[in-house]
Amino acid sequence: TGENTVYLANWGAKCTLVEMNPQAQNISKEVFKRYARNFDDHTFIRSSIFDYNPTNGKKYDIVHSRGVLAHTAAKEMAFQKIASFVKPGGFLIFGDPNKAGGFQNMLQRFAVYHFASTPDEMAEVCEFLFKKDIDRSEKFIPRTRRAIIFDRWVIQSQDDPSVAEVMSWMNNSGLRMYSSYPSF
Repeated sequence: TGENTVYLANWGAKCTLVEMNPQAQNISKEVFKRYARNFDDHTFIRSSIFDYNPTNGKKYDIVHSRGVLAHTAAKEMAFQKIASFVKPGGFLIFGDPNKAGGFQNMLQRFAVYHFASTPDEMAEVCEFLFKKDIDRSEKFIPRTRRAIIFDRWVIQSQDDPSVAEVMSWMNNSGLRMYSSYPSF
């Protein structure tokens, strides 16, 4: 949705934002209109990462993917696809919850599903338990409260990769780890 990528734009990058969700793409356009320098220097493409093929085999200096694979059924294939867009000597900025780091999200989802069974009840439980988080998200990312709730807590399933899986994918893609936080 552009809220992280806009920093790269303001450091001089000409960004290509690939998003399959039209609402998320609209958010990224709004974020770039409001915060990015030279809005017209950036490209917005509506496509899944599986279907996206840059013209003429274009490669990028930086590929930035955060919070994407958690919503993807074929995580390893998605990682291989985004890694294939990186120029030799380029960087893949990758961040997704992992099995250890996603524990809090899973615990929150467990509470929602424990105390509610219908979508409306789930929204009520989230409003009660996570109101401050929802308020903060609504303030900074132009989405409805219900969209925030369903994206964050009512998601039907999420199979986060382990650190070992991600390291294996990096190895298979010819990438090497530069840094991580926390270090491991």
